[in-house]
Amino acid sequence: MALKLNRPEDVVTIDGKKFPLFREFYGQNIAQMPKLNEAGRTPISTARLMQRRLELRKAPEDVKSAWTDNYFDTGDAVAYHPDGRMKVDLDSAQLRQITPESQRVGGAIALTEDLYNAIDAEEFTRAELEGHIGNQLTREQAKANPVWRVLARDQALLNDYVDHVFTEGKQRFGYDEAMGVFPDSAGDTPKLRAWCVGRLGYGSDASGGDDLGIDDGRFVGLAPEAQIALGSSPQRVQKYTMADVHAVETQLAEIERFAKPEVTKPIRSLVDSL
Repeated sequence: MALKLNRPEDVVTIDGKKFPLFREFYGQNIAQMPKLNEAGRTPISTARLMQRRLELRKAPEDVKSAWTDNYFDTGDAVAYHPDGRMKVDLDSAQLRQITPESQRVGGAIALTEDLYNAIDAEEFTRAELEGHIGNQLTREQAKANPVWRVLARDQALLNDYVDHVFTEGKQRFGYDEAMGVFPDSAGDTPKLRAWCVGRLGYGSDASGGDDLGIDDGRFVGLAPEAQIALGSSPQRVQKYTMADVHAVETQLAEIERFAKPEVTKPIRSLVDSL
């Protein structure tokens, strides 16, 4: 059964046709990417996925759960070199070209030395990533993690997402560490995989080792028509952080224990809209 990824306001009507902003492409990544391309859609990036989860904090539970309690493969790739180097390739052109006929090695897309070198992306050595990968992270470690910083593209977004994951993760699942980064090991030849962001219950990890040919891959394609329509709307300037919102929610919950509902209801409505 397909995930319910769209609220009514996420469906845009253009020239009498309805375009849902988000569409699931479930199955083998190598088979679903050509379908996503043919539909004229763009694979969701890690940063846009993070934004989406933040947007849906107060959304209907079925839509919120679809995004929060499931994993998603993204259009961001990770390229590996046999010498241990690793590139975080945002909106990867190489990943957009995968098909069932693509040459694979261990479930990854095989790259030549020239193809690896041609990828213009942030590169790390294994020495630079020592202590930053392979384990779950604390809240402050996640905010400072070099891989997450590249994937998020914006430190403010990363800070808000980390605060959201750790606050809700503690409330729902009781964990104090999350958002680990788990890349693949280096192989004998250069190779490429998609970054996958995990579900909240598993810590919202970033995994770079998944098989692109397994049957339970999940891309999300963004509709260009819907992006254009939404892009024409003015963006709200946010002057608060997720840490601020969670602090206000905690304080309000304490006040609601003693104050009359008619007194706190307008404040609750305001807080829920943040």
